[in-house]
Amino acid sequence: MLASTPFRVFALSVFVAMTGVATSGFAAKEVKFKEYPFEIARGERLVVQGVRGSVKLIVSAPGKVPVVRARKLLADSPKNGAAEKFESLSFSVRREGGIVTIEPKGPTTRQEWIGWSRPGQPDLALEIESPSTPAEIHLHSGNVTAIGWKDQLAVSLQDGRVATSDGDGALRISILRGDVKVDKQKGLVEVESHTAKVAVSNVEGDVTVHSFAGESNISSVKGDVSLRSKSGAMGLAKITGSLAFDNGRGRLEGTVIEGSVRGTNDDGAVSLQLAGEADVSIETGEGTVGIKPPGGAGVLLKLSSEDGPIQAPDSVKVPKISGPKSVVARLDGAPKGVIVLRSKRGLIRIR
Repeated sequence: MLASTPFRVFALSVFVAMTGVATSGFAAKEVKFKEYPFEIARGERLVVQGVRGSVKLIVSAPGKVPVVRARKLLADSPKNGAAEKFESLSFSVRREGGIVTIEPKGPTTRQEWIGWSRPGQPDLALEIESPSTPAEIHLHSGNVTAIGWKDQLAVSLQDGRVATSDGDGALRISILRGDVKVDKQKGLVEVESHTAKVAVSNVEGDVTVHSFAGESNISSVKGDVSLRSKSGAMGLAKITGSLAFDNGRGRLEGTVIEGSVRGTNDDGAVSLQLAGEADVSIETGEGTVGIKPPGGAGVLLKLSSEDGPIQAPDSVKVPKISGPKSVVARLDGAPKGVIVLRSKRGLIRIR
């Protein structure tokens, strides 16, 4: 184990493994750094920063010294200046004030960081084997992977892929473009996305997904779910907990929704199949809202529209008029649950 010190930057030694075939005067290169041990106490924060490349978190076995395994790579067809950046690229590890920071050495100014982030520049791949501890990963573009991480984790990424599984603790992900896959998580899950494809499954905890125009699929959640989307598609399945949503002009479809539902819809399309006792309140503007209550339940319907159609089973009398209309009726079956839908001009449908 390294001696404890409040601040330390570790020098790096490397052995080189270069491979490649010349293409247009350039050869693909890979340099593997020597495995590097570092010190971190349980509860100290691990912060990983990068430009291009990948970060993989691996939980170390009890008693094993934490290590960083690093590689730098250069593409077959590097851009101007990439070869020089590749030669100078390294990384550092420092420990100060309860924070262990792992970051690249190379760019020093904001403008240089922007230059290093462009396609065709060298990548730095980091594999970090450490005890689970609060962690943050900030990467411009590339891949982030965490398997079995048993503490809170925050990831921010401009462009790339985030994949986590078997985690335990609050998980927060911010991504602009790319893919997010979260599976088997115990604890809060929060995802902020612009156009990324998001898949969250098998979660024991609350889930929040805010997406501007990406596709989101959420399944098998034992907890409350909160969704917000401007124009993306959202799919839900097997939600045991409340559902709250704010949908713009996208599509929201859900099956086996067991908890209460509260939501607003602009001019999108909402279709939900309920599995538990109905407790629904939704407002829509121009968009369609369709609800399928549990079979055989005598749900109380409170439906109203300023100037849109209302469709319901034959046992429910709906006014055949244009303009404002409302319906208060109960479906056939044992009295149980309530569905409240309000519309301006969008279609209301009870299936």
